[in-house]
Amino acid sequence: MKKFGVAAAMVILCAVSAMASNFRAADQVYVPAAGKVGNFATDVFISNVNAFPVTVSVIYSTGVTGTQTNFNNLFTLAANERKEFVDFVGTPQPNGLGLSGALGMLVFNGCKQGADCGTATQDPNTGISPNFADISVESRIYATGAIAGFPTGTTGQLFSGLPWYNFVSQDQQNNGLDTVFITGIRTTGSGAGTFRTNIGVVNASQFSNTTLVVKLFKGDGTKVGSDKLIPLQPLGTIQQNVTDMFPGASGSNLYVTVSQQNSTATSDAPASCGSTGCAGFFAYGSVLDNTTTDATTLESQYTKSLTSAQIACIYPSPDQPATCKSVAKMRRAVRH
Repeated sequence: MKKFGVAAAMVILCAVSAMASNFRAADQVYVPAAGKVGNFATDVFISNVNAFPVTVSVIYSTGVTGTQTNFNNLFTLAANERKEFVDFVGTPQPNGLGLSGALGMLVFNGCKQGADCGTATQDPNTGISPNFADISVESRIYATGAIAGFPTGTTGQLFSGLPWYNFVSQDQQNNGLDTVFITGIRTTGSGAGTFRTNIGVVNASQFSNTTLVVKLFKGDGTKVGSDKLIPLQPLGTIQQNVTDMFPGASGSNLYVTVSQQNSTATSDAPASCGSTGCAGFFAYGSVLDNTTTDATTLESQYTKSLTSAQIACIYPSPDQPATCKSVAKMRRAVRH
């Protein structure tokens, strides 16, 4: 588990939201929605961005209770290899997880081939192991055949892998990085020419029980309905239709905000996670055309932009290396 300077962490947290295509690589990457349920499947594309082989382990977590299954040292990627895994959740090991009736979250961990990335190699204060190795993950979750309505085609959506340092946290309230919003929400009926929207939330911490707070608004800022409180156990995950979360809600040009509260550390949480247990979460939306059930992913966003100092930290001038340091730390929330 890795600690991170808050100044640098703030930069990257904001930067990934604003420039997601530039900062995807990490030794620990989350895919917030993946599955193998009936005619639904997930393809995964994993990149080794190192000049040496990397062995990848996977955690599959499902439901609000965060029921977890570990797949240690599942496969190895050669130096700089990019590999496609078709129907990753359903395909037998080692080219997949060999699960059926499964819908949840995936956490990918990269480690140098043949090396130990466990706690024995990790700095007791920072949690960093010299054997951690960066990977990048992209995925597509899709429906085929009768579910999609097209016998020979598919409908689906992108879920980019999210590096561990991109989670949102109530611990960052003082920096304004504790709340995100999701826009583009439509809930306009159930027939031809209408849309529905699902909201998904994930407890990104393995060491924290938390409650996420979802609020619905019209585009002009008018609040709709009551707050939706979603308790999640460690690595818990849920996706719900907006009309189930907010009965009677309808219309387009809607948005939600998502934050967290009442996070408490589990009994096995590292001391450096503090009383909130390294609180963190991810949130996303999925808007669907009710005629084709073709879905589009709606990414969560911060309301803040990068400051000049933060931009300079990421993009220093060629003759002036960045020096972004802080006494405070941000720690990873899942065991490697």
